[in-house]
Amino acid sequence: MAEALPSDLAKVDPREAWAPWKPANGEWNRKWVAHLFRRAGFGATPAETDKALAEGLNKTLSHFMTGDADAADRLELLTETGKYYTEPVSLRVWWLYAMTEGGYPLREKLALFWHNHFATSYAKVRSTKLMYEQNVTIRKHALGKFRPFLLDMSRDTAMLVWLDSNRNVKGAPNENYAREVMELFSLGVGNYTEKDIQEAARALTGWHHDAEVLKFEFNHELHDEGNKTVFGKMGKWTGEDVVRLCCDQQACAQFLVSKLYSFLVSETPPPKALLAPLADQFRKSDYDIAALVKTILGSRLFFSEHAYHKCVKWPVECALGAVRSAVGERIPLSDVVDPLAKMGQALFAPPNVKGWRTGTDWLNSATLLARNNFAEKVAVGEWSRNGRPRPQQQFGFVAEPTKVDAPPSEPAPPPAPEAKHDICTAIFAANPKDIAAVVKQMSTLLYGEAAAPAQVKKLETFLLTPGPAAGAAPAAPKGPKPKSKGPTPPEAKSADGPKAKSEPDPKPKKAEPPKPLDPKDVKLDSPEFKARVREAYHAMMCLPEYQLN
Repeated sequence: MAEALPSDLAKVDPREAWAPWKPANGEWNRKWVAHLFRRAGFGATPAETDKALAEGLNKTLSHFMTGDADAADRLELLTETGKYYTEPVSLRVWWLYAMTEGGYPLREKLALFWHNHFATSYAKVRSTKLMYEQNVTIRKHALGKFRPFLLDMSRDTAMLVWLDSNRNVKGAPNENYAREVMELFSLGVGNYTEKDIQEAARALTGWHHDAEVLKFEFNHELHDEGNKTVFGKMGKWTGEDVVRLCCDQQACAQFLVSKLYSFLVSETPPPKALLAPLADQFRKSDYDIAALVKTILGSRLFFSEHAYHKCVKWPVECALGAVRSAVGERIPLSDVVDPLAKMGQALFAPPNVKGWRTGTDWLNSATLLARNNFAEKVAVGEWSRNGRPRPQQQFGFVAEPTKVDAPPSEPAPPPAPEAKHDICTAIFAANPKDIAAVVKQMSTLLYGEAAAPAQVKKLETFLLTPGPAAGAAPAAPKGPKPKSKGPTPPEAKSADGPKAKSEPDPKPKKAEPPKPLDPKDVKLDSPEFKARVREAYHAMMCLPEYQLN
């Protein structure tokens, strides 16, 4: 067994940090399986966890890198159906299904990362066609090479609309895209000059989009063909040259590696030296994203306490992770779209060019309440409709989108009967024999491992205590009670004269708290006990540690 990495990250040898993790007997356990599935995908179903434990780390990681070959046709079908949707909500549902049903969770997870990196919003683009096409481009390159990725995104029509490319003309260059391609997409703040931006903007003049056919076009007449000096190099540079020159800078690999580290490993900034081997590998591989991601996900540092629970869950991670691990049968993901927006992440609508602010910025009083409400939805099973749609109606009966020129399909099946797929469906699928087994199954679904002894004791006490279950809603904000406006109204006089002073009511006796039941007296399949299980699971999903990835 290799010696554990030092607890002080500054003392960790970078070569040891990124060396492959070789788990000894028993080290590849539910804790680390759940950790890998949360970071490289959107959580694991119980069946996926069991399969990963049986196959081992290397085979599991290989599946993540290549995707499920048996699901390739389904993924292609899912991708094709997206082009027919004309409403943003339908497009969001479509991508959520691709994330959970496409058989390639790592690619979808990286696509989510790049969606935030190349932040573009429907709010300005106003075209589901363009947002869909951009998403397909992102998913195509999510695990590819960064140079062609950046070039394709520079020609992406949604991006051109988003950053006002048609206003970038010879003699009056618009600097929007030139600035964002350096500051946000490739180099980061401080690794370019204002002169670099001005000259790059000239090189990008004429990179427009045709407003009628919604496609990229290069307008030669509006392109500045003069010499430009970018990063100290002079030439008759074009947009392609700007992309190449940005990727040639040392800062490019460092910037991208630091962002991927924050997304996959830890949101705590690491010592600069720790990332040097990754940046060097990334640069030498000509920006091979898949190779970099594989190094990170298979490393000793990734499978250490330096990475475990060191990221705040994005809303999509929070919602899909809860659904995949906890709900016995698939639920309509159209039910997830509105909660995601309330948690702060409406897909295809990042707030600005910098994307969503991540980390603890995901958490505030409003978004925590939204997470709490979604937790209750998962625990209680408040889904609008259940059952799996037929392949020909993969999205038709889920989000009921409007289709344009859609291929013919069979009539939609009748609505599935109302049913509740609540948390008890998943917990009791394992046939727990006693309360200890129920608690173990609950914590396994939530965290991928058994809860701490103190937490187990609290859960057992809660489940054994009779009476109404305690709510899991956030505590009310602290502070002084609001003062009443105006004077207190005088006491009304009785027609029979002054009201006699009433005697104070006798002080009620303090009720004795109910005593926990004997575990032998509890019927696990009773409605009362299952109600306690739902309340307990809801409360556990609202704990701070559950918000961590």
